[in-house]
Amino acid sequence: MLVPERTVSNVLDRCLGVTRDEDVVILTDSQSDLDVVAALRLGVEARGARCVVASMERYARPGSEPPRSIAGLLLACDAAIELTSTFIGSSQARQAASASGVRYVCMPGVEVDTFRLGGPLDVDFDELRPLTEQLAAGWEQASRFRITSRGGTDIEGSVVGRKGRALHGIARTAGAYMAPPDIEAGTAPVEGSANGVVVVDADFLFMGQGPLVEPVALHFRDGLLIGIEGPEAHRLTDMIELCGDDRMTNLAEVSVGLNPNGRVCGVAMETESTLGTAHIALGNSIAYGGTVAAVAHLDCVMKDAVLEFDGREVLHEGKLVP
Repeated sequence: MLVPERTVSNVLDRCLGVTRDEDVVILTDSQSDLDVVAALRLGVEARGARCVVASMERYARPGSEPPRSIAGLLLACDAAIELTSTFIGSSQARQAASASGVRYVCMPGVEVDTFRLGGPLDVDFDELRPLTEQLAAGWEQASRFRITSRGGTDIEGSVVGRKGRALHGIARTAGAYMAPPDIEAGTAPVEGSANGVVVVDADFLFMGQGPLVEPVALHFRDGLLIGIEGPEAHRLTDMIELCGDDRMTNLAEVSVGLNPNGRVCGVAMETESTLGTAHIALGNSIAYGGTVAAVAHLDCVMKDAVLEFDGREVLHEGKLVP
């Protein structure tokens, strides 16, 4: 299937900044979309760079560590593209590569359709960057957050002293880590501070095939997941059980999606990116400025979200509030 050159170029030039004589590693597994792999490999080589496609087993648990041979490849390259079907971007191997200066774009589970013209990779990432950074600064300056949604979400907590995190898709500088098509801004709530309910009516990412048919309600008390209700709750509970880590009940992240060309669909990275959505995550919060080093980071996405900082609306179902 044909992958549009325009969106391939957007990823390789605007997002990753591939240049001549660089070494680029593409990470894959048995369920990667081979048409996407081929298009990006050819694009890398057309830019005069060297490309290594490295395949590994498919991991069930998001955030699993790749084998040492793959970790070594990451440390030795200039840039890397994650095209595995399950997210491994939070792994220690990726973090070590970023610390050594490797540019990394994390695109697990993307398909040819993700590259469609008019889709989530057909945006001006540079143009969207200021808004993403503005909202990240808002998280950093706020004391408390509240997220509500049409579906019934109502959760709030403290973000005092927490850094805002801007994922704007641009990884052209040494050590940069981004996740196009995901454009989002968020942070890690202060541990033990969040209370309320999150109604997940979009998807559980990398936990079975989505989107959700029926919503699932997650109940939080003092920053911990204390109850789950809904027909597809097993998708989350099964993954938590697989992780085997009591810290997976920690509310690890609160973020809002900002990609205007995204839609809720079967591709996790597009669903998470979509303007108007918000998501929370369970487990590991280290990359978001938290202190919980759980074995995985599990994202749960809701639609039609409203974000408040210190009692003031700042984003209403994808529209910035002046």
